[in-house]
Amino acid sequence: MDTKELTPDEGELLQAMESADPGLNARILRKMDWATLPLLGLAYFLSYLDRSNVGNAKKTSIQTDLSISNSQWQWVVSVFYFGYVIFDAPSNLVLRLWKPSKLIGIMMLLWGLASALMAVAQDFNSLIVLRFLSGVFEAGLFPGVVYYLSLFYLRREQGRRVGAFWSIASIAGVVGGILAAGISAIDSSSGLKTWQWLFIIEGVPNVFVAVAIWLLLPDSPETAKFLDAKEREYVLLRLKHDAGAAYDHSFNWSQVTSVLKDFKTYIYCLIYITGTSALQGVTYFLPSIISGLNPSYSSYAVNGLTVPAYLLGFLMTVGTAYTSDRFGDRSLHMVLINLVGMAGFLILMFASSFGATYFGAMIATASVYANVSVKVAWFSNNFGGLTRRAAASGIIVSVGTIGGAIGGQIYYDSPKYFGGNTISLSCLIAQTVLVVVLRYYFVFENKKRANMSEDEKAEIVAHYGSKELAGDRMPDFRYTL
Repeated sequence: MDTKELTPDEGELLQAMESADPGLNARILRKMDWATLPLLGLAYFLSYLDRSNVGNAKKTSIQTDLSISNSQWQWVVSVFYFGYVIFDAPSNLVLRLWKPSKLIGIMMLLWGLASALMAVAQDFNSLIVLRFLSGVFEAGLFPGVVYYLSLFYLRREQGRRVGAFWSIASIAGVVGGILAAGISAIDSSSGLKTWQWLFIIEGVPNVFVAVAIWLLLPDSPETAKFLDAKEREYVLLRLKHDAGAAYDHSFNWSQVTSVLKDFKTYIYCLIYITGTSALQGVTYFLPSIISGLNPSYSSYAVNGLTVPAYLLGFLMTVGTAYTSDRFGDRSLHMVLINLVGMAGFLILMFASSFGATYFGAMIATASVYANVSVKVAWFSNNFGGLTRRAAASGIIVSVGTIGGAIGGQIYYDSPKYFGGNTISLSCLIAQTVLVVVLRYYFVFENKKRANMSEDEKAEIVAHYGSKELAGDRMPDFRYTL
């Protein structure tokens, strides 16, 4: 094993631990997976049910009951993301300085309450306020988990974990469709409307899971109770070796502002915005797109027909996340995924038969879901140092989430939604161009760093002021392609 960036004693210790116990690494990975992923996955499953339930609620009587017009409904969809944009980055910085179990537990309790209270909304104003608050409280979860996983896993291991976590969104789509179909069959004589039951049933469980996260989620490898002292030491050594020149646990505000001066932050923001615009547009309007294929379908049938698209999204997400880690590649995976998505949107735009259009909806939905875990792992891999990574994750997801607000507005031309699908197609094309450009920059930069002299390396560190501020710009750091 190359033990670069470890001290000689640390390198020898790491090799000795692995030689003495060949199964140590695999055993610790299993322990970390079971301690973190089920709780985080359940939290994200419930959060995604909450954020996307307005798509299923639209097929009920909610607009009539609350006197909400179609244009107002688009704002109900989009306002959720305003809270995301404002609070993603601050939440991640709090997570960097505080205990993840406590922050995530509190956020989950609050968004669960906000979601459940949407059942008592009386009009457009009260619904949109609660929807905004739900976005505020959920804001830190996704970028927080991306950063949190980097505390435990090597860069080449993060894609599968982010993929497993994100694939829960597809499962939430499946369950959300089935659940909405079942709830629509509830007898209205109970005194509550279908949409009220939907918000209550999908909101209340968050409160109970929030308590479990507060009590059970480990905060870091250093304090993880499921690891013994030897295992904790091994985890920290392997993380230090993986980070190499960019290994740094310090915190200061100069590290945060250094992310804002890094051009790749803004390229990743654009990559995120374009992907999220297509993703959230399809997520919120998939039931309406399917309903447009046959207006005679009941809401029960429409919600049921969304299930195969989300199942395919789950399989594609898990599969591409695995191969992305297996081959150490992010960018080419994104290009291939996007080509599938482009084909799907073209089919939606120009096909006329039910079968072809439904197939287009399935592969378009699956591809925009699979896209997410790969791009998230990519930017997490390419920011070195815990503070720079936390700040970058928060900023990229925060700015990129503007795409969620855009996605809520682009599907305006029912029932065919030609304009919405055209915009989604354009977003994937733009994203693919950005991905290719960034990949070639990283190839160039890695080759240049490999040929640097020691004096040139010292000049780079001096240019940024210190090793901590340089982070992934350190000459010995290599970007993941």
